Amino acid sequence: MTDLLDAALLLLNIDKKDISVLGEGFESIVIEQHDGTIYRIAKTVETARQYAKEVQLLPQIRASLEVEIPLPISISYDPSIIPTGIMSYQKLKGTPLQPDRLSPDNLPAIAQQLAKFINQLHQIPVHTLPSSCPQEVNNKAHMRELRANTQDLLSQALMGRDQLKLASWWEEALEDEAFYTHPIVLCHGDLWYGNILTDECCEQVTGIIDFSAMHIGDPATDLATQSYMGDDFYRLLLREYAIAFPEDTTIEHRVKRHQGLREISGLLHALRYDPSEIEDAVSKIKAVILN
Repeated sequence: MTDLLDAALLLLNIDKKDISVLGEGFESIVIEQHDGTIYRIAKTVETARQYAKEVQLLPQIRASLEVEIPLPISISYDPSIIPTGIMSYQKLKGTPLQPDRLSPDNLPAIAQQLAKFINQLHQIPVHTLPSSCPQEVNNKAHMRELRANTQDLLSQALMGRDQLKLASWWEEALEDEAFYTHPIVLCHGDLWYGNILTDECCEQVTGIIDFSAMHIGDPATDLATQSYMGDDFYRLLLREYAIAFPEDTTIEHRVKRHQGLREISGLLHALRYDPSEIEDAVSKIKAVILN
């Protein structure tokens, strides 16, 4: 991290003592300058391209959303230098939502507010979006590739009965016509609780961050992550979504399929970038798909 961060600070002309490191993932380093400016520093060219997409799309969709989202201040994108991209925006109010802060008193309000955000996002007409916005509809080619890239490891990590269960799950998924027939909407793409900001009392959703995975695709992708906040939260949110989109009769079925695919994709990510996470990824696959 040090070399990349130092290069970014040199490019930004910011002293290291004037920033705090908020976090680091596989794709970005996130820092905060003491004046409240957030900088996301890309680790790869692909991540830098995602920043460019956000800078183009976020101002356009802001008017359709009642909750705060990042409004880019600046963007640098140059594949020939390190870092290849840096995006900045003013820090939003709130702290990342933690599931253990949800209680019977605040859970319904947070679920309804998040459902409202998702509903508003998914109602944005996709024909108004620039052609550069990526489309990631559910398709069998992607499914087959994901299966092939994880099959060897899972055949070693799973017992015979679980191997048969997983093989059956894959066959059903590849023939699941309901999964490949779905509405096309603008999706956040990574709407897990770490990207949802709430106030100090955890009674109000104050912002949604990290739109790097934003794409046009299956709305079920944005609902699949809500189960991480518990069954009660997910059920409340799903109910609100069904009221807003009654014509989408297979949403819950597709959500379950995406939940399984998300865990298998997590295993592939661990295989490529962090082998220490493989055991945990296999455990999640067992819990979500094979339980």
